[in-house]
Amino acid sequence: MQIESDNDFTELRKQFLVWKKRFPMFTHDVHQIEKIIDSHIQQHSKIMVLYRQTHSRNYLEKAQLEIDSINRTLATVEKLELMSLLSRR
Repeated sequence: MQIESDNDFTELRKQFLVWKKRFPMFTHDVHQIEKIIDSHIQQHSKIMVLYRQTHSRNYLEKAQLEIDSINRTLATVEKLELMSLLSRR
């Protein structure tokens, strides 16, 4: 999963539910990942409010950094998911 804009955040929230169902033993870990990503989403929202107030390009760059952080976290989770699936067999 790759986040391109704030429109993809709803899909991301659905993905959390899928992970919780797929890995019931790791519900706590999925919750921790969800908290990390939610903090990035909140930061992104705050930055976008500042962008809309000032129209400063600097805020767009900061918002993109938050999306990049979310994508890095998701890439790590996807690697762990793959390792978990491979270890089952």
